[in-house]
Amino acid sequence: MSTLKKLTLSALVGAAALTAGTANAAITLEGANGWEFSVGGLINQFFVYTDDSNGDDISEVRDGLLPAFLNFDMKAPTMNGLDIAAHISFSPSTNGFSYGGAQEQREVYFTVDGGFGQILMGKALGLYASHNILTDQTLFGVGYGTGGNGQTTLGGIGLGYDYADWRSQIKWTSRDMSGFKVAFAIMDPTGPAINLAVGPTGPIGASVDSEDLRYETDFSYAAGNYMVWLSGMYQKQDNLAEDKQAWTIGGTATYGGFQFMGQYSDSEDAYDALTEAEWDQFIVQAGYKFGGATLVSAQYTELEDKNAGDDDTTEKWTLGVYHDVNANLKLVAEYSQLEHDDDSILEQDIFSLGAFVFF
Repeated sequence: MSTLKKLTLSALVGAAALTAGTANAAITLEGANGWEFSVGGLINQFFVYTDDSNGDDISEVRDGLLPAFLNFDMKAPTMNGLDIAAHISFSPSTNGFSYGGAQEQREVYFTVDGGFGQILMGKALGLYASHNILTDQTLFGVGYGTGGNGQTTLGGIGLGYDYADWRSQIKWTSRDMSGFKVAFAIMDPTGPAINLAVGPTGPIGASVDSEDLRYETDFSYAAGNYMVWLSGMYQKQDNLAEDKQAWTIGGTATYGGFQFMGQYSDSEDAYDALTEAEWDQFIVQAGYKFGGATLVSAQYTELEDKNAGDDDTTEKWTLGVYHDVNANLKLVAEYSQLEHDDDSILEQDIFSLGAFVFF
C-alpha cells in the first residue's frame, strides 16, 4: 500500500510540529529574590493551494508545519552550583475543528543544570529524530500534508525522517566537551498513535501500557561551520512481530552564505503479532542566504517502504524562499511536489505563501 493511502486524518492531526528558536521573549520579569519569568512565542498563517493528480483542487488558509506557540519560562537564581528552570508551552492552531482538537499542550518540564550536565524531567521533544526536523527547511513552511483540516501540515515528516514526537521523559545531557555532546533518555512507551513515523506505516504500534520503557540516545558534534549527529531509539514489544527500533545520521554545514544539510534514517516496527514493517528515508538540502536575510533553499526527500511487494518509493521536492524582514517577522513562499513510482497513486503540487510573527 502506498504512503499517502496509509496516511489518515488522525495521523495528520497527530503529527503536529514543534517550535524552534525565536526572537527574545516579549516580556521578561525579575523578582526581588532573583527569580526570572518570561513570556514569548510565535504565530503563523499560510494560504495553501494543493493540486492533485485526480484533478481535485484544495484551497486553505491555515497553519504550516508549526502551530502557534505561547511559551512561559521560569528560572531560579543559581544556588549551590545548580541552575533550576521550568518551561510550559501551549500550542493553539488557527485551523482544526473549533469544538476540540485545535488546542494542544506539547511541553511541560523542568531542568537542573550543574557540573554533571543537565537533567530534564517532564514532557518535551524526543531525542531520536529531533535534529532531523529542526534542520528541515520546511520547519518554517508547509511541505506536504495539506487538506483534511488537520491542525498542522507535515513538512518532511514521514517522507524524509521519522517524527520525533513530544514524550514524557527523564533525559540526561552531558556538558559541552569541546563541541561533543551525549544525551540519553528513558521515555514513557505510550504516547500518540504515531509512535515512530508518519511515513509508510501510519498510526501503527497502538498506544497501550507496557512493562518496557522506550530508550533514546543521541551523539552530536559541532565545530565552526558544521554539525553532525547520530541518534537512535529502541522499544521492546512482546506482543508484536518486531521490536520498535530506529537510527538516524546527519549533518549540516555552512560556507559563507551557502547552507547544506543531509540525513538518513532506517526504521523497524510492527503492524501486529505477524506483520513486520521496515522503511528508510533520506533528505538532501542546499540553499544560499542573500544579505543575511533571505534564504533560497531546495530540498529532495525520499521514502522507501521495504515491506512492499514491489518497489514502493515516494519522493518530494521542495523549493522555498524564507525572508527575515526583521527579528520578529518572517515571510515564506514554498512549492512542493510529491511523486510515486506507482502512477495510480495520488500525486500533488502544493503552493504556499505565509508569514511568521515572533514575540
